[in-house]
Amino acid sequence: MSDFDEYLPHIHDLNLSYLLLAQQLIRQDKFAAGFRLGLSEATIDNLKVLTLPQLMKLASTNQFICRLRIDDEFLIENLTKESRIEALQNIHTGIILSTDLLNSLNKDLVTTD
Repeated sequence: MSDFDEYLPHIHDLNLSYLLLAQQLIRQDKFAAGFRLGLSEATIDNLKVLTLPQLMKLASTNQFICRLRIDDEFLIENLTKESRIEALQNIHTGIILSTDLLNSLNKDLVTTD
């Protein structure tokens, strides 16, 4: 058994936790969930109707199904450095995530047209 294999149960658990949380958020407020999760409306609609066995099957992959939405080294560095005004840093992070989501949605709209 490789060293990586010992992490598989943790990956499965994290995936299932993510999916269950996503489904709960979607059922509470579909549009807020889409914004917070960074998912398209079609994906949200698909996740909402999955049964527990289907969620467990989806979670059982050997890869993470959620991803880090801030994947730029410069952004991570700037968002994690010391700040005199902590609240502004949280606002900056929200703006960056929102901008990324809007850009990806616009890209999807252009692709489908």
